[in-house]
Amino acid sequence: MARYTNRLKLTLWVSAVYILSFICYVPTLLEQNGIIIPNGLLYLKYLYVCIPAMAAVFLLICEQNIKVYFTRMFSGKITIKYILIGVICIAAGIFESYCYSFIVKTDVFKNIYLTAASLLTSCIYLLITAFVEEIAWRGFLLERLPFKKIKSVLFVGAVWAVWHIPMWIIRNSLGMEQIVWLCIWTLLVSAVLGIIYYQCRNILLIAIMHAAFNICYLAPIQYNIVVLAIIIFAGTLYYYLRKKLGKAGKMW
Repeated sequence: MARYTNRLKLTLWVSAVYILSFICYVPTLLEQNGIIIPNGLLYLKYLYVCIPAMAAVFLLICEQNIKVYFTRMFSGKITIKYILIGVICIAAGIFESYCYSFIVKTDVFKNIYLTAASLLTSCIYLLITAFVEEIAWRGFLLERLPFKKIKSVLFVGAVWAVWHIPMWIIRNSLGMEQIVWLCIWTLLVSAVLGIIYYQCRNILLIAIMHAAFNICYLAPIQYNIVVLAIIIFAGTLYYYLRKKLGKAGKMW
């Protein structure tokens, strides 16, 4: 019965997040279609990123469970191992972006971050928004799913990708092909963040990595997908070989 109740709550939570998030972009959508909208309503789009966390906190307050979840989100230590994983992901993104810059003969970093101040501002903004997102997607939703870990990680990735679609369509004016690529990218990023969160249980580290993906991977999305897929494959292979060698060592 408790399991059924939890699934019902999660279904209602996801539905509420989708509906409320879409409402945040309705004024912008109406303005784009020639309807005059008060300027104040257009600022609703900035609430978009906050809706999942607000919905999660509201539900946890209703359950009187907020302290348990927030304690769990920060229960793990940020060890050298996880810092190293983060550094590898960041370095791969920077290297790939500079390789792409060399190929197309332009500096993608300078094109996006015109000054050191703009880079710093972007880092602060992306870290804050990443932290707010991670409270909801990894800290709340991933923790409550009744599935096995890999299935839970993929489920959160799929739900998270669909949540981005109104922003991609309305704010960024992207076509279907670009959205498909972005959904794949979001699923891969979610896989990395989810797996590491299960290991370290520290939402701050996950938020930093989330922001780093947005800051460092500046090449076209198809290139980013290939690089991240290689990292995931290499990490999975390393884990499998290490586990296999560990078992062989015990046999001897």
